[in-house]
Amino acid sequence: MIIAIDGPAGAGKSTVCKMLAKRLGFAYLDTGAMYRAVAWALETAPSHRSLSQTDLEDQKAGELLERLPLRFVIERGRLEIFWAQKSLSEELRGPQVTEAASRLSRLPAIRQFLVARQRELASQGPDFVAEGRDTTTVVFPEAELKVFLTADLKTRAKRRCEEYRAKGVELPLEKVEEMLAQRDHADSMRDHSPMRRAENAFLLDTSGLCVEEVVERLAQKARNLSPALSDGP
Repeated sequence: MIIAIDGPAGAGKSTVCKMLAKRLGFAYLDTGAMYRAVAWALETAPSHRSLSQTDLEDQKAGELLERLPLRFVIERGRLEIFWAQKSLSEELRGPQVTEAASRLSRLPAIRQFLVARQRELASQGPDFVAEGRDTTTVVFPEAELKVFLTADLKTRAKRRCEEYRAKGVELPLEKVEEMLAQRDHADSMRDHSPMRRAENAFLLDTSGLCVEEVVERLAQKARNLSPALSDGP
């Protein structure tokens, strides 16, 4: 079973998806982390910083991406990302990488490269909770349960500020609101795989809900579709 969850930044997708996957005993697939990994590689890794946007818009961009020493694997029920033998985690969470991921994710070559990797991971067999911007519309259009999580801009900005603060990064709320509004516009207006609610996706506004309430609502929807499901370990 695949549960695909889309929505704008700061809507609570990551926290909800992690908890939902644990609740149901599913694997958790964070597709956004895969875009951040490519952005980190192209913007930070010394051996690949010479690649320009023009290079990535070239017909052979897919070949360039295939040569990146990035590995995506599911271990212990979650996505693990490696650069050669180095495990990537906190390197992918800062504002600079997030901004680069938003910019680079508009390029068709990068989206095609990562959609293929995401489908490969899902084909390996475990049940998945997958989150992203186009998981319900492009990556897993046949997912058994599709969800679009959203929240008002100020709520999302406050949540994102708290996430940054926990990592030692202080940004003004107004700046984060501006960043999220720009990301929303870019994600929804891009030519390739824009963020939008799938026609048959369950819409859930999380503005006034705690995480546990959101998780329980989605877990119940999953159980309604598959009564054999029970809470995971």
